[in-house]
Amino acid sequence: MATSPTLPIIWDEFPELKKPLELVLQQVSSSWTIGFKDIDTAIKSQLNAGKLVRPALTLLFSELTDEAYNENAITLGASVELLHLATLIHDDIIDESKLRRGQTSIQTRFGKDTAVYSGDYLLTGMFTLLNKVNNIEVNQYANESLKEILFGELSQKQNRYRLDMTFDEYLLQIKGKTAALFRMSTLFGIMSRPNDEINNFRDLMQKIGETMGMTFQLLDDYLDFSELGDNLALGKPTGQDIQNGIYTAPILFALQDETKRNDLKKLLALRDAITPTQLNQLHELVVNAHAIEQLNDLLMHNNEQLNALIESLPDTKIKQQLQLLNTRLLHRHQ
Repeated sequence: MATSPTLPIIWDEFPELKKPLELVLQQVSSSWTIGFKDIDTAIKSQLNAGKLVRPALTLLFSELTDEAYNENAITLGASVELLHLATLIHDDIIDESKLRRGQTSIQTRFGKDTAVYSGDYLLTGMFTLLNKVNNIEVNQYANESLKEILFGELSQKQNRYRLDMTFDEYLLQIKGKTAALFRMSTLFGIMSRPNDEINNFRDLMQKIGETMGMTFQLLDDYLDFSELGDNLALGKPTGQDIQNGIYTAPILFALQDETKRNDLKKLLALRDAITPTQLNQLHELVVNAHAIEQLNDLLMHNNEQLNALIESLPDTKIKQQLQLLNTRLLHRHQ
């Protein structure tokens, strides 16, 4: 068995989560060990660079009644992380991404065929872990969530290069692509421990997971666009999403500005032929359209909604941990 990856530093502030997250990582490690040293090492490096937010949510919501973490929660947390890793590998193939989490992507390093098989292998690991829990409701919800995630991915593909995509269509896209997995993480937590007291909060927990997922994706949009500006200033290769026709919140907000729309459309129409100079022009148009301020306002609004939902939970230590986690994740852009 490969050695387990290390916990991200963010969890130093959550000492009660560290041990169960280490157990999650042990299960993940044993599930992704394919047997080809180079590929195992590449997958491990990507896992090391992740934050483990999704399995942490599974663990937190399994302990809502102040009971100890249970084995099912650890197993389901590991299954969520395996699914997340598999979708990232498959995303990189579709987007032809050279990097993932600061590391050379598996499809770049080993080729698309190996990347496809590696992602598929991780999915089999997820289903193996789900079967260990032996819960029909868990399996049914996993299937529903997978359908929703795939719908989000297919929506993104259908929306590529669409200059008339509405913001509501984009929100529906990320609801499947990102938020569905967050919602799955929270519900897996309560499904790990059948409990009438917890079930009373099921709808609230779904809303928390979905709202956190939406906020997480919008925050990534914010950070990615900030990174675009930084890379352009440093002369680094950048703008792959724009070249691939994947338009995120900053672009969509800027397209709503009638004074910038035509110039922005002309630049986006260049697709993968857009030059660094033209990318810089596009970046300036988006900034001057006040799209970043609009996105920041939306982030703050979503965060207020999320805090209000968390405040509705019972007064336990889990509630405080969720509030702290939300604060730490939001501070990524401050």
